[in-house]
Amino acid sequence: MCYPQRLADRLIDENPRLARGLYDKTLRDLAHAQSRMLLLGRMTASERVARFLLELAERRDARHVLDLPMSRSDIADYLGLTIETVCRVLSAFKRGGVIAIPTPHRIELRDREALEVLGEA
Repeated sequence: MCYPQRLADRLIDENPRLARGLYDKTLRDLAHAQSRMLLLGRMTASERVARFLLELAERRDARHVLDLPMSRSDIADYLGLTIETVCRVLSAFKRGGVIAIPTPHRIELRDREALEVLGEA
C-alpha cells in the first residue's frame, strides 16, 4: 500500500466525522450516477443535449454564454449519442432560436426557458 493510501486510511480511522462525510458523499455520487444513467436511457437526443447544456451552464455559473471544454465527439460520447446526432440537435436548436453558435467551442443560450422545457424528461 502506498503512503498516501495509508495516510488516508489513518485519517479515516481516527476521524469518524470524516469517514461519515466520505461515506455520505459516496452514496450521493452513486445515487446521482444511477439516476443519471436511468434518465439518459429514457431521454431523447434533444432532451439529452438540452440537459447537458443546462448542467454545463450551471456548473460553470454561466447564464448566457458557454465555452465548451469538449469537442462534439466528446459530447456525443458523454451523452451516448453519435457525433452526427449531436450536430443535428445543435443545428435544430440554432434554427429554432434556442441557441447561437458563434464559434465551434462557444454556445450562447438565447432561450433558456425553451432549453429547460426540452431538458425535462
